[in-house]
Amino acid sequence: KMDNKIRTTPFTYYLSRSLFFLAFLALLGAWLTELTGGSLLGLSQQHLFYDAIVLSLFGIGMYLDG
Repeated sequence: KMDNKIRTTPFTYYLSRSLFFLAFLALLGAWLTELTGGSLLGLSQQHLFYDAIVLSLFGIGMYLDG
């Protein structure tokens, strides 16, 4: 059982880093929509902020799982 945990650990770290990166992109998109007053790819500023929050929480969960 421990061998399986060791094999999945790098995957969860890579997944958490990817989720943090996507959260950062969503946060940048939210800031851009605030500056321009429009939407980004059809998503509102509030939606992008919520995406950043959820992706960050998923990233934290994956990091702690690793």
